[in-house]
Amino acid sequence: MSVDILFSSTPWIDGTPCLAPAILKSVVEHNGFSAKTIDLAAYVYQCAQNHPNGNQIQKFCQQQYINFDLGADKIIADLIEDCTEKILAHNPKILGFSMLSQESQFFTMWLSYHIKHVAPDIKIIIGGSGVKNFIAGSNIFYAQELRNLGIIDDFIMGDGEHAMVEYLLNNREFNGINTPTWAQIGNLDDFPFPNFDDYNFDWYNIKSIPVCDSRGCVRKCEFCDIIKHWTSYKYRSGNSVFQEILHQIDKHNIYNFSFYNSLTNGNMKQFEIILDLICDYNQGKVRTKQISWDGYFIVRDQLRHPERLWKKLQKNNAHLLLGVESVVEHVRIGLGKNFKNDAIDYHLEMAKKYNVKVSLLMIVGYPTETKADFEFTKKWFVERKRYAPYIKNVIATLAAILPGTELEKNLANYGVVRDEGTIPIMWQNEEANISESYRYEYLLSFRSLLEQNGFFVSVDDTTLQEVT
Repeated sequence: MSVDILFSSTPWIDGTPCLAPAILKSVVEHNGFSAKTIDLAAYVYQCAQNHPNGNQIQKFCQQQYINFDLGADKIIADLIEDCTEKILAHNPKILGFSMLSQESQFFTMWLSYHIKHVAPDIKIIIGGSGVKNFIAGSNIFYAQELRNLGIIDDFIMGDGEHAMVEYLLNNREFNGINTPTWAQIGNLDDFPFPNFDDYNFDWYNIKSIPVCDSRGCVRKCEFCDIIKHWTSYKYRSGNSVFQEILHQIDKHNIYNFSFYNSLTNGNMKQFEIILDLICDYNQGKVRTKQISWDGYFIVRDQLRHPERLWKKLQKNNAHLLLGVESVVEHVRIGLGKNFKNDAIDYHLEMAKKYNVKVSLLMIVGYPTETKADFEFTKKWFVERKRYAPYIKNVIATLAAILPGTELEKNLANYGVVRDEGTIPIMWQNEEANISESYRYEYLLSFRSLLEQNGFFVSVDDTTLQEVT
């Protein structure tokens, strides 16, 4: 028996559930079509984790690199065949690949090519941020080239909830289908809750269900391409988000949730509604039956985040990913994060007092940073090592210059130069005498110093691979 459409994620994603297939399945079923989902990104990640040469799978997905001496060609060929069999088992008329980022491009291309060879009647459509190299970029070469070569049939830009339904209705003229333009969704409360019925939660290292409570951002940070993609900040009502959480608990008996957004506390009124509802739900329950969640969190001053808010966060079992970016005030305020260092100290003190898990998001080596700023950053962390036990991790990423951002427009003012066509983290500041290699060495020394002072530091594997 065939299904109208099968939605699947594509690797590389590090062992977390992909939300888009579940959203799209619920939307198209609500409109009368049959749909199935498979989280191939999670499946491939598990294959890599369990294979003695699993790092070769990751290298292929991220770099299209094949080590023939280690037999990586056979590993990848077998994996593509395996994924193809899983797809064909559903006998779909249409196959929709959800690509989270550019790290999905290589595997998607080769898997689509193979499926077109063995099952040419299946239409393949791709969507998601990965259909372009960068979210804010205007270049749709990847998607358009795959379509021109017949590897895929069509692609969708931007939000897919409306476009996917129109595609199934054979309306190929809808804005966002095979075009670089698209219209942002106005009301996120208009759609049914995501359907995870086909997901195998045993494929994930941590069983957590993603929730989309907002799209876009209230900030205008110059380095960020999200605000160029979603030009308006859209948020759901707190009651709707909470009802979705209850729905997923009832369906899957999972109590841990991840907010898939740019920030959870962009709309404080709706955010506090969610917090209050979760506090009431968790009261009197054993910890294993309490709701917990993680999400990106704006740092604000004490007046905006009073102590009563932290009491609620504690009862929510929250894990906050704090968008600090830099502890150098002139750098952070200049890039668009308008808060003082006192606000960071306040958040750390509240996290310690109320045992709220926090992670610090850090951009290492921003274009406006000097060598003196690098040393200040190290000193700042050493002076706050007392907070290390209360900080889950420091997530360090080398500063990247993404296409279409305000940062890219300001490079000349910062003394930054780069070669045309280089990857976003490859640039140098000639005025400050800071080279690419210098920033990389600083990243390593920064990580080493923090670890010596009791912090756990996460550095994106892709960052290290690209530099080395």
